[in-house]
Amino acid sequence: MSVLLLVCYLLWEKKKERRFILLFACVATANAGYFMQAISHTLSGAMMANRISYLGAAYSMLVMLLIIMDVCQIPRRKWLGRLLFGISTAAFLLAASGDLFGLYYEAVAIETVNRMTRLVKDYGPLHILYPVYLLSYFVIMVAVILQSAKRGKLASPKYATFLVAVALCNLMVWTVEQFIDVDFEFLSVSYIVTEVMLLLIYSLLRDYGIVQPGGTLISVQMLTQLNTQRITPGTLPPGIEDLFQTFAEKVKTLSSAERRILNYHIEGYETADIPDLAFISIHTVKKHNRSIYQKLEVASRDELMLYIELFRCCGRLDELTAQETVTE
Repeated sequence: MSVLLLVCYLLWEKKKERRFILLFACVATANAGYFMQAISHTLSGAMMANRISYLGAAYSMLVMLLIIMDVCQIPRRKWLGRLLFGISTAAFLLAASGDLFGLYYEAVAIETVNRMTRLVKDYGPLHILYPVYLLSYFVIMVAVILQSAKRGKLASPKYATFLVAVALCNLMVWTVEQFIDVDFEFLSVSYIVTEVMLLLIYSLLRDYGIVQPGGTLISVQMLTQLNTQRITPGTLPPGIEDLFQTFAEKVKTLSSAERRILNYHIEGYETADIPDLAFISIHTVKKHNRSIYQKLEVASRDELMLYIELFRCCGRLDELTAQETVTE
């Protein structure tokens, strides 16, 4: 199922997000390890499968946190990503060491239950570090969600509640598995549920607004608010003001031809109208549009028009129409 979800996402999702590709791949890797362990007939094969499951599980926590930070509009620094990657790598290497030196496992063996193989483990002194690693990620996820909700960065309190439930789902399943001896790895299902729920809420936010990784969420709610209030540049929230300035700086990188096309969009013309107005072919217009989208870091004309409308509502269209351009 996890592999099928990854394939479906790659084939049918038009606006693919790299983080979700990584998340689906991590979950598929973890579940592949669980499956391989169940059909292994040797201790060495089961241990290799165990390492594969840890590979997917360790890095899936990192990717989940990054996605939640995106949804919660928490800015990230490069050093933070590197630090988290280093911690996740250290956690994986610790778990992958197995019974080496007796640090993670003191001893391991295999047994067959219902014709499926499972590892029988005697935990070593450093095994406690991996549960601490998982628990820390869960705590950070919930803290990020609650802090974002407290600051009003989430479009609705319902999103905060939903995200907390998603994060706690894995924590509760993992906790139960520590105290109840079962013959099924319920985390394999929990991971799938989590990735689907994260994709669902991310898609909803993206469809009703603009989600920028580590940036600001521009929602329809915000657009409505700007339409109904007289907002001057000095009264904008710091995050929104930074977004305006960043977007205006990107406009400066457009060539003169691209600026002419952008001006037609600002004036409200559709793409199909521009060839007759600019005396160029529709293919040239589409080529300029692709370049504009890439330079302004928007995914479609709808997102471009949302930015334009935001500038219009704040009376700042001149920042898009009266700037120096890069010569072709």
